[in-house]
Amino acid sequence: MKKILIVMLLALLLSGCGLQRAAKVLTADSEAEDKTAEAEAKLEESKKELEGLKEEMDGSLGDALKEDSDGATSPSTPEEQFEHFVDVDMAEVGELEMDIQDRILQASEQPGEELIKVLDQAIIDYDEVIERVEAIKVDSEELQKAKEGALEGVNLYKESLVLYRETFDDPAKEAEMNAKGDEFEKSAAAFHDDLNELAAKYGYTYTQP
Repeated sequence: MKKILIVMLLALLLSGCGLQRAAKVLTADSEAEDKTAEAEAKLEESKKELEGLKEEMDGSLGDALKEDSDGATSPSTPEEQFEHFVDVDMAEVGELEMDIQDRILQASEQPGEELIKVLDQAIIDYDEVIERVEAIKVDSEELQKAKEGALEGVNLYKESLVLYRETFDDPAKEAEMNAKGDEFEKSAAAFHDDLNELAAKYGYTYTQP
């Protein structure tokens, strides 16, 4: 029977797409005098998804970190290293991203000036996400490739976030933001494809939340 590897967030795809959806909705709202029912529904849906994911990830990450701390030795086999990369390293990255995403979604219901302040801080805080990925230690070529894919993704995501912020000063930036978002999604999809192949190699079922 195959083991099941639950990917706690890998927010490269999940949080990123959530922000991309919210960004498109909120940018459209900023150009209109009133929020449309469709925009409000999409925003509410994004918030509910985020809340559910945070609850699930809080429990899963806690279990993974407990198991990691209970173990007397560091992961040694390629299989153990892969599991640690997904269930500990990337899960911690996901926690950071989810906190940023949560603040943005909460601020989206506030006046535009408040959202801009939150976005400015989120862009600064996102450097910690990038630094966390850079600090991940890997010992194999296959995990080095995965790490590089993760690093590419988080950098593209930050660039998308910066462009989203710029749309408040220059609405013409929206097209560039959406193009960067598409680039990010392709990178994220490739990253998950690589992890899916590694999961199959080591007998896991790779599950995205």
